[in-house]
Amino acid sequence: MLTKNDFAGADWNTLRDTPYLVGLATLLAEPSGLGTLKESFALTMGLWENQSSEIPLIRDVTSRAEMQAAQNSLRSRFTGSKGELSKDVMRDLALEHARSSITILSDKASPEEIDAYRKLLYGLAEKVANASREGGFLGFGGKAVSAAEQSFLDDLQNTIQFERVKKA
Repeated sequence: MLTKNDFAGADWNTLRDTPYLVGLATLLAEPSGLGTLKESFALTMGLWENQSSEIPLIRDVTSRAEMQAAQNSLRSRFTGSKGELSKDVMRDLALEHARSSITILSDKASPEEIDAYRKLLYGLAEKVANASREGGFLGFGGKAVSAAEQSFLDDLQNTIQFERVKKA
């Protein structure tokens, strides 16, 4: 099974940063004040939950040290950008990184590891999208997942070729 040491630095950085980019793109798809805080917390909790994965690659990507490194990497990448990052720019960047990550893994990883990484990415996006109701007032009304969030989830699912298991 693969670990961080099996990848070149640039490839590892892509694998490590992609979950955060996916989470941020989901969060920015429909920013909602207090809901944004809930979604940020959901992203962090989703990463923490994966630290006990049976797949060493997933444990490495979500370790505390790598979470901090990803935050620092993205902070330095976006610091000094003129204006705020638009949701479209973040969406495109997240999907591009997700595509690149799957390509990187397809050269080295087992099908089980690739599926676990796909599940990590889609699961984080889904967790963030469901963390706060959108379009309501003070937490009442609205929908669990906005149309913009669902659109991103659909694009992500297609990009990473994730087969979602339907609940019975």
